Amino acid sequence: MKITQIEIQEDSLGKLFFEMPPSLLKYMGWGVGDSIKFSDNKDGTFTIKKAKCSTIELDFSDDELLRYMTYAHEKGMTFNELVEDSVKDFLIKADFENECG
Repeated sequence: MKITQIEIQEDSLGKLFFEMPPSLLKYMGWGVGDSIKFSDNKDGTFTIKKAKCSTIELDFSDDELLRYMTYAHEKGMTFNELVEDSVKDFLIKADFENECG
C-alpha cells in the first residue's frame, strides 16, 4: 500500500493536522493514540514512523541538573532533546564498539 498524498488541515486555533485513513492505520499496525515521529528527508518529504518510547531514570544532583539544563539552553534545545541526543549517541557508539570488537 502506498499513499502519496494526505491532506493537511488547519483547526480553529491554527494548528495543522492530518487524518490517516483507517485502512492505512491497520496496514501499518498503528492505533489511535500511538506516538509517531517525523523525519525530514531534506527533499520536501517526510518519513513518519511509530515512535518507540522508553523511560530511563536519570540521577543528577541539583548542581549537575542545572549545568546540563544551562548547556541545553545555550545549545538552543530543551533538556529532553539534549538527553535524547546523548542517549542516541551512546547507543550508536555502543553498537559500533560491539561490531568492531
